[in-house]
Amino acid sequence: MPLDDPFRPDFGAVFESVPANYLLLSADFVIVGVSDAYLAATMTTRDTVVGRSLFHVFPDNPDDPAADGVRNLRASLERVLARRAPDRMPLQKYDIPRPGGGFEERWWSPLNTPILGPGGEVREILHWVEDVTELVRLRALVEREHRAGHPLTGGGPEGAGSFLRAEVVEATRLLRESERRYRFLSDAFPQLLWAAGPDGSIDWVNARWQEYTGLPPEAARGEGWTAALHSDERARVVAEWREAVRTGAERFQMEHRLRAGEDAWRWMLTTAVPYRDATGAIRTWLGITTDIHERVLAEEQLRQSQRLQSVGQLAGGMAHEVNNMMSVVMGYGELLLQQIGADDPMRRDIDEMVKAGARSAAITRQLLAFSRQQVLRPSVIDVGSVVGELTPTLQRVLGSDRRLEVVQASREARAVMDRTQLEQVLVNLVANARDATTGNGTVLIETRDLELAAGDLDRSEGAPGRYVRLTVHDDGAGMPPEVQARAFEPFFTTKPVDRGTGLGLSMVHGVVRQSGGFIRLTSAPGEGTSIAIHLPLVAEEITPVRARPAAGPGGGERILVVEDEAVVRSLVCRALEDAGYQVFQAPNGSAALDYVLANPGRIDLVLSDVVMPRLNGLELMARLRERSPRLPVLLMSGYSTDEVEGRGGIDPGVTILPKPITPVVLTAAVRESLDRAASQALGAAG
Repeated sequence: MPLDDPFRPDFGAVFESVPANYLLLSADFVIVGVSDAYLAATMTTRDTVVGRSLFHVFPDNPDDPAADGVRNLRASLERVLARRAPDRMPLQKYDIPRPGGGFEERWWSPLNTPILGPGGEVREILHWVEDVTELVRLRALVEREHRAGHPLTGGGPEGAGSFLRAEVVEATRLLRESERRYRFLSDAFPQLLWAAGPDGSIDWVNARWQEYTGLPPEAARGEGWTAALHSDERARVVAEWREAVRTGAERFQMEHRLRAGEDAWRWMLTTAVPYRDATGAIRTWLGITTDIHERVLAEEQLRQSQRLQSVGQLAGGMAHEVNNMMSVVMGYGELLLQQIGADDPMRRDIDEMVKAGARSAAITRQLLAFSRQQVLRPSVIDVGSVVGELTPTLQRVLGSDRRLEVVQASREARAVMDRTQLEQVLVNLVANARDATTGNGTVLIETRDLELAAGDLDRSEGAPGRYVRLTVHDDGAGMPPEVQARAFEPFFTTKPVDRGTGLGLSMVHGVVRQSGGFIRLTSAPGEGTSIAIHLPLVAEEITPVRARPAAGPGGGERILVVEDEAVVRSLVCRALEDAGYQVFQAPNGSAALDYVLANPGRIDLVLSDVVMPRLNGLELMARLRERSPRLPVLLMSGYSTDEVEGRGGIDPGVTILPKPITPVVLTAAVRESLDRAASQALGAAG
C-alpha cells in the first residue's frame, strides 16, 4: 500500500492505542514509543518519557536495598541484542516513581522482543509488561493466612483451595487477555509474522499473511506455506529451512520470492530464530518476512551498472591500441588500392582486408558507444527531419516484405545529439525489428514531444521537463522478462552465432545516455516490442549541415605530424606526402614544441595525436596557442572521450579525428583545416 494512500493505517496511532502495556525501545534503550495503557500503568505522560533513556525514567527505588529491577531488565535487553531473540523475564519487582515523589511497589511479568532490520540487525526492542502486583499481593496474603490458620474463604483447606481455584481462573483470564492483545498487535504489523513448532511446521501466521499472499492462514499451516514460494526457489528454500531446523541454528535468514496476490511475485527477506526453554530445547520458531523488492531491484541495477562500467573501462582501454592498428591496416590497404589497377588480381584480397579492418573498427566504436566513451559531435537537430531523410534507407534495411510506417510530430522536435550517431541508432533499431518480425510484419517509427513531470520519471532517467520521444515499435515475437533484463548488455543476443555481435542495443543505450537521454523498453511475448528514446527538447536554432568539400591536392604546405606510434606516424606521413604536402615528424609533444619554437613560421599546420608521453596533444595545442595563436592544430585520437577529457579537456571548436583514420578522411580534414585557417587570416587582414 503506498505511503500516501489515504486508507493506509496509521501504525503509530495503532501502537499507542493498543490496550496493553508496551514500550518501543531503540537499540541503546532509549524510549521511542509508548502505548497509552503503559502511560496509565506507570503514572507518566508521553512528553516526559519519549526520547529519554529507559533507566533514567525508571530507576531503582533508592529506599529498597534489594532492588534489582534495573540490573535484571538491562541484562534481559542485552540478551535480546546478543541473541536477536525474545527474552521472557521471571516475575520482577520493579517499583515506579510517583508523580508527587517517592516510589510505589509494583510487580511485573515482562517480555522483550527484538524488531529486526532488513539486514538482520536489532533495530528496536518491543518491551511488554503485565502488571501482576495485585496477584502477587493476593498470593502473599493467602500464604500468610494459611500459615496463621486463618483461611480467607471459610474454615479448613477447602476454603483455601476454593480461593486458589479462583486465583487460577483469574490468571487464566489474564493469560487469554494477554494472548488477545498479542494477536491484535501482531496483526497490526506490516510484516508477515509467523511461528513454527520445533519440527519446523508452521502453526501460526498473522493476518498480514493472507492480505499479502491471498492464501488463508489455515492454508499456510504445516507445509502449506511452500505453495506461496516461487517455483524456481521452492526446493532451495525448503531445503535450507529444514537444515536450520535439523541443526537448531541460532538464526535462519534468506532472500526469496513470495506470491503477492494472484500473479505478482516480490522479493522478501525471511528471518527466524528459535525460542528455547530453560534447558535449551527449542520450544518454537519465531519468524518475520519483510518485503525487500525495491532494495533487490536497486541492487540488481547497481550490479548491472557495475558490469557495464567494467566492460566500458575495458573498451576504453583497448580502443587506443585497436584503433591504431586498424589505422595501419585500413590506411595501407587504401594506399595499395590507389596504386593498383581495377583488374589487378590482388585488388579483391586487399578489398577484403580493408573491409575486415572497417568491421573491427565498427565493433570498437560500438563498444565505446555502449560505454558512453566515444567521441561525439553533438549539434541541434530536428529528430523528425533525420527520420524523414533516413526513411528510404530504413525501408531497405527492413526489406520489401515488411511495412514501415512513419508518424511525425506536429512541429519540429529539436534535440542535441550527434546526427550520425542518431542515424546509426535508427538503423540498429530497425534491423532488430526486422529480425523480430516475420513476413508482412509492420515497424512503426513515431516522433513526438511531450512533457514529463517528476512522477513520470524514475530517479535514474532525468529531470522533469519537455522531451523528444522517438519510438520504434514492431509487431514481432516480443521478449520475455528474462531477455528484457539483459537486452542492453554487450554481447548478449538471442540470435544465432552468425547473425550479430550482440552490440546493437548496447550501442543504442550508450549513445542515448551519453547524449543526456534515456530509453524505455516495453515488450511481452506475442505482443511485439517498443523501444522509446527520450531526449531533452531544446529551443535553440537547428545547426546547419555543412557538406564536406572534396579533398583538394596539397600545395606543398608544411605539415608537422606528431605521433608516438611509429607505424601510425609512418602511414600518416606517407598519405600526406602522396597528397602533395611537405611532411615533418616528431615522436612526442615536447619534441614538436621545440621544433616549432626553433623554426618560427616554417610550419603551416600541426597534426597531433592526443595521448602521448612527455607532452600530450592538448597540452601541445595550448602551448602553441600561447606562442603562435594563428597556427592551426588538428588532433586525432584512438582513445575514448573520457580519456581525452582526463588529459586537459576539449575546447569548443576543436576538431578531433577519431581513429582508425584512413588516408581519404585524413587528407580531407587537413585540407579543410588549412583552408579555414587561410580564410580566417584573410578576414583578420581585411
